[in-house]
Amino acid sequence: MEFERYCVIDVETTGLSPRRDRIVEIACALVDGGRVVDGWSTLVNPGMPIPAPATAVHGITDRMVAGAPELCFALSHARRLCRDRLIAAHCATFDLSFVGPSLGTQALCTMRLARALFPEAPNHKNQTLREFLCIDRLADEQLQAHRALGDAIVSAHVLIACRRRFRLYRPERSWTRFVARRAMVTSRYDTAGAFAV
Repeated sequence: MEFERYCVIDVETTGLSPRRDRIVEIACALVDGGRVVDGWSTLVNPGMPIPAPATAVHGITDRMVAGAPELCFALSHARRLCRDRLIAAHCATFDLSFVGPSLGTQALCTMRLARALFPEAPNHKNQTLREFLCIDRLADEQLQAHRALGDAIVSAHVLIACRRRFRLYRPERSWTRFVARRAMVTSRYDTAGAFAV
Protein backbone atom coordinates (compact mmCIF):
# COMPACT_ATOMS: atom_id res chain seq x y z
CA MET A 1 0.00 0.00 0.00
CA GLU A 2 1.27 3.47 -0.87
CA PHE A 3 2.10 5.72 2.08
CA GLU A 4 0.73 9.13 1.26
CA ARG A 5 1.81 12.47 2.67
CA TYR A 6 -0.52 15.43 2.11
CA CYS A 7 -0.68 19.09 3.02
CA VAL A 8 -4.35 20.05 3.12
CA ILE A 9 -4.72 23.81 2.74
CA ASP A 10 -7.59 26.20 3.31
CA VAL A 11 -7.89 29.96 2.93
CA GLU A 12 -10.36 32.54 4.18
CA THR A 13 -10.60 35.64 2.02
CA THR A 14 -12.10 39.10 1.63
CA GLY A 15 -14.34 37.75 -1.16
CA LEU A 16 -14.61 35.26 -3.99
CA SER A 17 -12.53 36.91 -6.73
CA PRO A 18 -8.80 36.11 -6.79
CA ARG A 19 -8.31 39.21 -8.96
CA ARG A 20 -9.90 41.66 -6.51
CA ASP A 21 -9.88 39.92 -3.15
CA ARG A 22 -7.15 38.86 -0.73
CA ILE A 23 -6.40 36.12 1.80
CA VAL A 24 -7.12 36.93 5.46
CA GLU A 25 -6.26 33.51 6.92
CA ILE A 26 -4.40 30.43 5.70
CA ALA A 27 -4.04 26.99 7.26
CA CYS A 28 -2.35 23.66 6.60
CA ALA A 29 -3.31 20.27 8.02
CA LEU A 30 -0.64 17.62 7.53
CA VAL A 31 -1.71 14.05 6.80
CA ASP A 32 0.59 11.05 6.96
CA GLY A 33 -1.15 7.91 5.73
CA GLY A 34 -4.41 7.72 7.63
CA ARG A 35 -3.68 10.30 10.33
CA VAL A 36 -3.74 14.07 10.74
CA VAL A 37 -0.34 14.66 12.33
CA ASP A 38 -0.15 18.44 12.59
CA GLY A 39 -1.96 21.67 11.87
CA TRP A 40 -0.96 25.30 11.48
CA SER A 41 -2.75 28.54 10.70
CA THR A 42 -2.17 32.26 10.69
CA LEU A 43 -4.21 35.35 10.10
CA VAL A 44 -2.95 37.44 7.18
CA ASN A 45 -3.05 41.21 6.78
CA PRO A 46 -4.79 41.63 3.40
CA GLY A 47 -3.75 45.26 2.96
CA MET A 48 -7.38 46.24 2.38
CA PRO A 49 -10.55 46.51 4.47
CA ILE A 50 -12.45 43.25 4.97
CA PRO A 51 -15.99 43.68 3.60
CA ALA A 52 -18.83 43.09 6.06
CA PRO A 53 -20.29 40.15 4.06
CA ALA A 54 -16.94 38.33 4.28
CA THR A 55 -16.67 38.98 8.02
CA ALA A 56 -20.21 37.64 8.39
CA VAL A 57 -19.01 34.31 6.98
CA HIS A 58 -15.67 33.77 8.75
CA GLY A 59 -15.84 36.26 11.62
CA ILE A 60 -12.44 37.80 10.83
CA THR A 61 -12.33 41.58 11.32
CA ASP A 62 -9.95 44.37 10.33
CA ARG A 63 -8.84 44.65 13.95
CA MET A 64 -7.95 40.94 14.08
CA VAL A 65 -5.63 41.17 11.05
CA ALA A 66 -4.09 44.59 11.83
CA GLY A 67 -0.93 43.06 13.33
CA ALA A 68 -0.94 39.89 11.24
CA PRO A 69 1.89 39.01 8.83
CA GLU A 70 1.69 39.89 5.16
CA LEU A 71 0.82 37.15 2.70
CA CYS A 72 4.39 36.58 1.47
CA PHE A 73 5.50 35.54 4.98
CA ALA A 74 2.47 33.31 5.51
CA LEU A 75 2.96 31.61 2.15
CA SER A 76 6.65 31.10 2.87
CA HIS A 77 5.80 29.09 6.00
CA ALA A 78 3.00 27.19 4.23
CA ARG A 79 5.43 26.31 1.43
CA ARG A 80 7.82 24.75 3.97
CA LEU A 81 4.99 22.68 5.43
CA CYS A 82 3.88 21.52 1.97
CA ARG A 83 7.36 20.49 0.85
CA ASP A 84 7.45 16.85 -0.32
CA ARG A 85 3.70 16.53 0.20
CA LEU A 86 0.80 16.43 -2.23
CA ILE A 87 -1.29 19.58 -1.79
CA ALA A 88 -5.00 18.99 -1.22
CA ALA A 89 -7.95 21.30 -0.62
CA HIS A 90 -11.73 21.19 -0.65
CA CYS A 91 -12.79 22.89 -3.87
CA ALA A 92 -9.11 23.10 -4.75
CA THR A 93 -9.61 25.44 -7.70
CA PHE A 94 -10.67 28.17 -5.27
CA ASP A 95 -7.72 27.79 -2.91
CA LEU A 96 -5.20 27.46 -5.75
CA SER A 97 -6.58 30.62 -7.34
CA PHE A 98 -5.64 32.57 -4.20
CA VAL A 99 -2.30 31.03 -3.22
CA GLY A 100 -0.96 31.27 -6.77
CA PRO A 101 2.13 29.37 -7.81
CA SER A 102 3.69 29.94 -4.38
CA LEU A 103 2.40 26.58 -3.19
CA GLY A 104 1.88 24.84 -6.51
CA THR A 105 -0.28 24.61 -9.58
CA GLN A 106 -1.74 21.19 -8.87
CA ALA A 107 -3.81 19.86 -5.98
CA LEU A 108 -6.03 16.99 -5.00
CA CYS A 109 -9.62 18.25 -4.71
CA THR A 110 -11.33 16.56 -1.75
CA MET A 111 -14.73 17.71 -3.04
CA ARG A 112 -14.20 15.82 -6.31
CA LEU A 113 -12.88 12.85 -4.40
CA ALA A 114 -15.90 12.78 -2.09
CA ARG A 115 -18.28 13.02 -5.06
CA ALA A 116 -16.65 9.93 -6.53
CA LEU A 117 -16.48 7.88 -3.32
CA PHE A 118 -19.46 9.13 -1.27
CA PRO A 119 -22.15 9.69 -3.91
CA GLU A 120 -24.82 9.05 -1.28
CA ALA A 121 -23.91 12.16 0.76
CA PRO A 122 -26.67 14.83 0.75
CA ASN A 123 -24.19 17.17 -0.98
CA HIS A 124 -20.42 17.51 -1.00
CA LYS A 125 -19.89 20.79 0.81
CA ASN A 126 -17.25 20.67 3.51
CA GLN A 127 -19.65 21.19 6.42
CA THR A 128 -22.17 18.67 5.07
CA LEU A 129 -19.44 16.03 4.78
CA ARG A 130 -18.28 16.96 8.27
CA GLU A 131 -21.67 15.94 9.65
CA PHE A 132 -22.23 13.03 7.24
CA LEU A 133 -18.86 11.44 8.11
CA CYS A 134 -19.03 12.30 11.87
CA ILE A 135 -15.73 14.15 11.61
CA ASP A 136 -15.99 15.98 14.94
CA ARG A 137 -16.01 12.57 16.64
CA LEU A 138 -13.08 11.36 14.53
CA ALA A 139 -11.10 14.55 15.17
CA ASP A 140 -12.04 14.38 18.86
CA GLU A 141 -12.61 18.12 18.94
CA GLN A 142 -15.18 20.72 17.96
CA LEU A 143 -13.86 22.37 14.82
CA GLN A 144 -14.68 25.98 14.00
CA ALA A 145 -16.54 26.19 10.68
CA HIS A 146 -15.43 28.76 8.10
CA ARG A 147 -12.08 29.29 9.77
CA ALA A 148 -9.05 28.08 7.88
CA LEU A 149 -7.68 25.53 10.34
CA GLY A 150 -11.06 24.01 11.22
CA ASP A 151 -11.94 23.68 7.54
CA ALA A 152 -8.51 22.26 6.64
CA ILE A 153 -8.82 19.61 9.35
CA VAL A 154 -12.31 18.69 8.13
CA SER A 155 -10.97 18.38 4.58
CA ALA A 156 -8.08 16.24 5.84
CA HIS A 157 -10.55 13.86 7.47
CA VAL A 158 -12.65 13.80 4.30
CA LEU A 159 -9.51 12.75 2.43
CA ILE A 160 -8.75 10.02 4.98
CA ALA A 161 -12.36 8.74 4.82
CA CYS A 162 -12.20 8.64 1.02
CA ARG A 163 -8.91 6.73 1.12
CA ARG A 164 -10.38 4.24 3.61
CA ARG A 165 -13.48 3.66 1.47
CA PHE A 166 -11.37 3.24 -1.67
CA ARG A 167 -9.22 0.57 0.03
CA LEU A 168 -12.32 -1.24 1.26
CA TYR A 169 -14.28 -1.34 -2.00
CA ARG A 170 -11.56 -1.18 -4.64
CA PRO A 171 -8.56 -3.00 -3.14
CA GLU A 172 -7.28 -4.19 -6.49
CA ARG A 173 -7.12 -0.70 -8.02
CA SER A 174 -4.39 1.95 -7.79
CA TRP A 175 -5.21 4.87 -5.51
CA THR A 176 -2.66 7.04 -7.30
CA ARG A 177 -4.25 6.45 -10.70
CA PHE A 178 -7.75 6.92 -9.28
CA VAL A 179 -6.81 10.27 -7.72
CA ALA A 180 -5.07 11.42 -10.90
CA ARG A 181 -8.14 10.63 -12.98
CA ARG A 182 -10.92 11.72 -10.63
CA ALA A 183 -9.64 14.35 -8.19
CA MET A 184 -6.60 16.28 -9.41
CA VAL A 185 -6.95 19.93 -10.37
CA THR A 186 -4.30 21.72 -12.39
CA SER A 187 -4.26 25.48 -12.71
CA ARG A 188 -2.08 27.86 -14.63
CA TYR A 189 -1.12 31.39 -13.69
CA ASP A 190 -2.46 33.85 -16.28
CA THR A 191 -0.85 37.11 -17.37
CA ALA A 192 -3.36 39.20 -15.40
CA GLY A 193 -1.92 37.82 -12.16
CA ALA A 194 -4.66 35.37 -11.23
CA PHE A 195 -5.08 31.68 -11.66
CA ALA A 196 -7.07 30.42 -14.63
CA VAL A 197 -8.62 27.01 -14.12
